[in-house]
Amino acid sequence: MKIFVFGNPLVKEDSIALRVAAELRKKIEFKNLEFEEIESLNDLEEIPKELVILDCAEGIEKIETIRDLKKLVSAQKVSLHDFDLATELLLFEKIGKLKGKKICIIAIPKKMKLEEALRISAILLSKNALHRKCTGHKP
Repeated sequence: MKIFVFGNPLVKEDSIALRVAAELRKKIEFKNLEFEEIESLNDLEEIPKELVILDCAEGIEKIETIRDLKKLVSAQKVSLHDFDLATELLLFEKIGKLKGKKICIIAIPKKMKLEEALRISAILLSKNALHRKCTGHKP
C-alpha cells in the first residue's frame, strides 16, 4: 500500500510526517508500505481508490485518524502560500475528484516529539490497524 507523505523538510514543525516516514522506511515490518513524498495532490496522475495520507496538523493534541473530510478545518486563506492540504482536499471533494474514494489522513501534531510520533504512527500503520482504520476492512 502506498502512503502519501506531506510536509516541508526545511521547516522543523512542518516536517514531522517526513521524519516519521524516513524512520519507518528503515524498519523491516513496514517494507510492504511505500512512502511517497508529495507536495500536492496535483502531483498525482490519478488519485487512488484508497488514499492514505501522513501529514502534520495544528490544533490537535494526539495523533488522529481522519476519514471524514468534514472534520478538516481549513483556516481562512490570505494568499496561495496559505493553501494547505485541508483546503486542497476540500476543493477536490467539491469538484468531484474524490467521488468514490476512501480517504484516510493520519494527522500528527506539529509539536509532537519524533519518538512519540514514530511509536504511535508505527502502531497505526501496522498492517492490521491500517486496514481496519483506513480502508474499513481486514487485510
